[in-house]
Amino acid sequence: MYLPPFPLLGGLLAWATVYFLGFKKQKWAELILGAVAFILAMVVQNPIQQLPLIGIGIRSNADVIARGTVFTLGVALWLGLVAGFVQEGVKYFLVKDKSPNTALFVGLGFGIMEVLLIVITPIIAVAAAGGKLDVPALQALLSMVERYFAVLFHVGTTVYLAYAARNGFGKKGFLMMAILHGFVDTIAAYAQFLFLENKVLAMKFTIGLEVIFAVIAIALIAYTLPLARIEEPEEEKVIW
Repeated sequence: MYLPPFPLLGGLLAWATVYFLGFKKQKWAELILGAVAFILAMVVQNPIQQLPLIGIGIRSNADVIARGTVFTLGVALWLGLVAGFVQEGVKYFLVKDKSPNTALFVGLGFGIMEVLLIVITPIIAVAAAGGKLDVPALQALLSMVERYFAVLFHVGTTVYLAYAARNGFGKKGFLMMAILHGFVDTIAAYAQFLFLENKVLAMKFTIGLEVIFAVIAIALIAYTLPLARIEEPEEEKVIW
């Protein structure tokens, strides 16, 4: 099956979920701010993740696998924690002075921009190399489910960051969300490495990961959306 429509559909379904759960008035400036935040996070995150690996001679995932299981787990942990701390750090900086309601749309814009990057990047890469983006049906469906919960995850963590900052435990809230994000991304990174060794095992591992991710995302949304429904007396304005 042709892959790109599936993660895109997952992102749109997450947006629709937020809409039908009571957030029908869209805050477009905050959505755009969230999209810009994701781009900024990637500009910071990718060099931090990749430069140390390049420095020790790692050029591909195959190079990681070749150095053994312990090294592979270490790299997955590194990639996951950097992603967690950088992405949640950027979001925290942008929403620490905003209401949870406003932060929800920053998180939504962040998640949707990530979906667009995931959809567009392979299309460009395959177009340049002349290959195909066809994958098994199960893998395509998993990509849709993964993006659905990823967008909700970004919404939940961003709302929590704003709520924590408003209630005097912003740094603690940031640390909690960064570690949680890092945990999820560590497992996801290891799953990618595992695909090079054993595709059948990797697919089972990925399904298990999606179950864990779904539970985390649903718990976050269940806890944070009631906080985001509380409107502030005065709406904040996005400062560009």
